[in-house]
Amino acid sequence: MKIKKAFLATTLSLASLMAVATAYAQQPVNVSYNVAEGSSWHQGAERFRDLVTEYSDGAFQVRLHPNAALAGGSDRVEMEMTQSGAIHFLIKSTTWMTGLDSRYQVLGLPWLFPDHDTANAVLDGPAGEALLQDLEQRDLVGLAWGVNGFRQVTNSRGPITEPADLDGLRIRVPGIELYLAIFEELGASPTTMNFAEVFTALQTGAVDGQENPLSLIWSSRFHDVQDHVTIWNYSYDALAFLGSGPFWQGLSAEDQEMFRRAAKEAMDFQREVVKQEDIDLVAELENAGMTVTTLSDEQLAAFQEVLAPVYEQYKSSLGEDFVSLFEEGVAEQQQ
Repeated sequence: MKIKKAFLATTLSLASLMAVATAYAQQPVNVSYNVAEGSSWHQGAERFRDLVTEYSDGAFQVRLHPNAALAGGSDRVEMEMTQSGAIHFLIKSTTWMTGLDSRYQVLGLPWLFPDHDTANAVLDGPAGEALLQDLEQRDLVGLAWGVNGFRQVTNSRGPITEPADLDGLRIRVPGIELYLAIFEELGASPTTMNFAEVFTALQTGAVDGQENPLSLIWSSRFHDVQDHVTIWNYSYDALAFLGSGPFWQGLSAEDQEMFRRAAKEAMDFQREVVKQEDIDLVAELENAGMTVTTLSDEQLAAFQEVLAPVYEQYKSSLGEDFVSLFEEGVAEQQQ
């Protein structure tokens, strides 16, 4: 009888320990991103969730939080929550990450990347690794590269086909120096605000236009409050799939490798979504009532000439050797 009791007690004890371990492993894992459901970001996050469930045999429960819901829509709070461990994974545009490291502005240099395949290859190589390697000092871990897309400009006044068409136009841009410098050089009147405020600002006429990749223009329904979009691919916007440093340090090496694999495959999928959207969404925006203007090489040359001093200025300020790492990566892919 005593042996039976001892066996039962041991069994219950082991069961309790296993239950505690399982409960810990299945605690929610939060993924945050400050754009809406239906966006390529959300689709990438959904793929990440599915891959984590598959690769971990259901040990981790991934919860998705579009529109930075956990952070009240604030980019800054979202980043701080990731650094503290309250958010476990974050998908973030590198235009916003320039607040952490000004070198991220290199990706937005006017017409640095000619196409998606070249940009992807460069970011997956030594140049991209050079950008991610210092994140751990900021309680972040760089896991994979995705893409927000090539940035286009929309407005409510008229077609933009030459630099003079931007003269005096009130354009919302991300709050980084490079984009302010670009649009000031083109004669526009750039202004900054949180992304969550842009639709209302366009709707009320507080600003005349904005610039973003087609995928965000579409998923944010800017076509409901803007009449014109110009396709000029003037700047490339990457996404970084980031892990929280405190959360990451508490994972086993096996789980770290599992999450890294899932992030890479999810972002590779997301890249393909955006690449196809850049083709398909032109027709979708036209069908939604927008006038789409695609600039010719000759028209683009006029803008490139105006912005050449901005490119050189930022190449100097970011470090010529550092920028050359990206330029050489592009040249290698073009051979």
